[in-house]
Amino acid sequence: MALLLGSGVPARHHSVKIYATFEEMITEPGLEAVVMASATSFHVSNSLECLKRGIHVLLQSLVRQCEAHPDTKMMVGFTRRFDEEYKYARQMINTGRIGQPFDTSGFFLPYAKASGGIFVDSTIHDIDLTLCFFGEDIQPKALWATGVVAKHLELEEFHDADNAVGVVEFWGGMVAHYYHSRTAVNGYDNATEIFGTDGKLTVNPVPRLNRVDLLNASGIVNEATPGWVDRYKEAFVTEINDFTSAILDDTGLPMKLASAITSLKIGLALQESLVTGERIQFDQQGNRLPSPTSPKGTC
Repeated sequence: MALLLGSGVPARHHSVKIYATFEEMITEPGLEAVVMASATSFHVSNSLECLKRGIHVLLQSLVRQCEAHPDTKMMVGFTRRFDEEYKYARQMINTGRIGQPFDTSGFFLPYAKASGGIFVDSTIHDIDLTLCFFGEDIQPKALWATGVVAKHLELEEFHDADNAVGVVEFWGGMVAHYYHSRTAVNGYDNATEIFGTDGKLTVNPVPRLNRVDLLNASGIVNEATPGWVDRYKEAFVTEINDFTSAILDDTGLPMKLASAITSLKIGLALQESLVTGERIQFDQQGNRLPSPTSPKGTC
């Protein structure tokens, strides 16, 4: 196991070799795979350098220049795909339990400045879930976004929002609606609804920490999930195990890289729409069309 030493990180780790720089780490003889957990702004350069050296990469955000390294495995860690509840929801969709789906919902300031924006950094995980449920090869037809800065006024400096809404229409008659907030006071509140012709699935509609309820003069109270690590810690384990197995057994990855690229394309377009207020359209192959002549902000 290897660890890149960052500022303020104590060098006391059992069975872990610590490096002062990324460049020093990737020259380690016998290094086969890297989990990319650096800042988003370093993902492109660091991942490409690993791929050039034949090192497999698991990262949490996407880079697009990867087709030139077909013999090296690269997986984007959209962790929610590996969550047991979402895996079960996908199984129910694939077995026709709700018919045909047609709708789905569902200390950071210095980091947010270089993260690409709320849709690229945060909503992209739900965009990936949309492709997971609707189909890996589905393409957007049109989208529009809006948002506000309700609390963290610093976000206005880099044209971002702390509460944002995005609507995406896909080819094939399906629509996705995303609402993301950076101002939730109750904890990590991540809910999803998938509407179908024969029913509806909900995942985590109430962000419960556990199954304990407190009944007192205030009513019935349950604690909320405090953070995203608490919500998806088991999914992270499943994700890294699946990635490792794909390398050791030389099998296919559990998700298509092309699907992750589509998610990034949608996230970037939503972020642009958030700033400009424009409705953005695509052809059936997913290529962006020239700006429409419709009034600004209409969808």
